[in-house]
Amino acid sequence: MTRALAALPDWPAALTESEALEYTRVSVAQIKEWRDRGTVRFVPRGRNGAAIARRSDLDAAMAAMFESGSATGTDGWFD
Repeated sequence: MTRALAALPDWPAALTESEALEYTRVSVAQIKEWRDRGTVRFVPRGRNGAAIARRSDLDAAMAAMFESGSATGTDGWFD
């Protein structure tokens, strides 16, 4: 599914896990791997403890994924 540019959201500086999944379009397993490795850190915030991650960390993780060449074998990276 392709969205028109005008329909894309203005992403906040920090994202919940579900927003991070939509933003990066990687799999849940990839977000978990980044979290486990400390590449992307989710920090609990608010009364309900919803965890958020910095968008800049997600951008860096995506850039590293493509620069390392591991994006060529996309099995497990994207849903």
